[in-house]
Amino acid sequence: MQHEHNELVKQTVFEETKFLMDKPRSFQVIDFYPEDGTTYSTTEKSDVIEHRNSDLLCDFMTPCQITENVDKDKTTSFLLKELNILKTRNKKLQEKLAQEGKEVKTLKLELELLERATEAKIAEKTAALVEEIYFAQRERDEAIMSRLQLANEERDEAISRARELEKSLKELENINPEENDMTLQELLNRINNADTGRAIHSNGAVIMDRIYKTKECKEKITTEEMNAVIEERDAALSKCKRLEQELHHLKEQNQTSANNMRHLTAENNQERALKAKLLSMQQDRETAIQQYKKLKEEIQTLRIYYSLHKSLSQEESLKDQFNCTLSTYENALKNREDIVSITHQQNEELAIQLQQALTERANMELKLQQALEASQEANEKVQKLERLVDVLRKKVGAGTIRTVI
Repeated sequence: MQHEHNELVKQTVFEETKFLMDKPRSFQVIDFYPEDGTTYSTTEKSDVIEHRNSDLLCDFMTPCQITENVDKDKTTSFLLKELNILKTRNKKLQEKLAQEGKEVKTLKLELELLERATEAKIAEKTAALVEEIYFAQRERDEAIMSRLQLANEERDEAISRARELEKSLKELENINPEENDMTLQELLNRINNADTGRAIHSNGAVIMDRIYKTKECKEKITTEEMNAVIEERDAALSKCKRLEQELHHLKEQNQTSANNMRHLTAENNQERALKAKLLSMQQDRETAIQQYKKLKEEIQTLRIYYSLHKSLSQEESLKDQFNCTLSTYENALKNREDIVSITHQQNEELAIQLQQALTERANMELKLQQALEASQEANEKVQKLERLVDVLRKKVGAGTIRTVI
């Protein structure tokens, strides 16, 4: 009986010491978050208890039990290290995703600003083009009206000159119709055949009167022609000045069109830079997706490790905490999936905005082509006007006299 009593005492002491050894080890496994101070205090208490009861354990534990406990501690420490590494990676990826989200927002804002700026520029350019068209139409109408006015004035002057010449001819004919019908040779023959001095004097007076009248007519015609030539010269000079002004205005229009082309090339460079940035963002998104897949695989391996550890260990606290960590990881993965889907939608929206920008660029290129065609027509008009100016200058320099009928 005494022997059985001693064996029961030894067995109870062994079970108590085993329970105490398992209890601190379970506290060590619970230590998952280093920030929590209570877990560290429990581990310290467990270390003290373990140190106090180490002598008792050495007496009652077998070597096989000691090796099993050491293996369990190693596996738990390894799993905790892996979980800490995964936590740090998860934080880094979350920070990277937040930074990418900020960059996507900045890109969206930049694209909106660029769209507004392009719309404002297009509106300004259209307004400027409309103003230029109205101004050109006004100048053309003014030039046509001035030309019509000059043509009407020249017609009125020609009509007035013709009427004056008709009057002068009628006056010459009404002096002496019989003598007007005679030629100068007939009058000379009459002087030769005259017998008296009175007849010679009268015929001589008629000849002198005829000579004076022809001189007056010639002087009047020459003065009228000179006045007409001077008026034509003044009109040609004014026309030259007006054409030079038109030429200067067309040159300014060509310069503005060249400046618009330079501005459009700068906008194209900005669009290329935005495309490159968008491609880099897509590459970053793909790398984030790959890292997410790697983390998913690592979590699956951790689940396998957990299942193995569950089969080995029977601690309920470790199980609950591990389930908690796995649930947090699953929630984080779900949140990351949501973030990745949001970034994918944002990238699709950016692609749509880029397509719209490309269509606007095509429209701008069409407008630019139309402006270039208009500038080419303006250049042809300028060349024609320059030729006309050269011809008018040659006319003014040669001093051609228009005969008045």
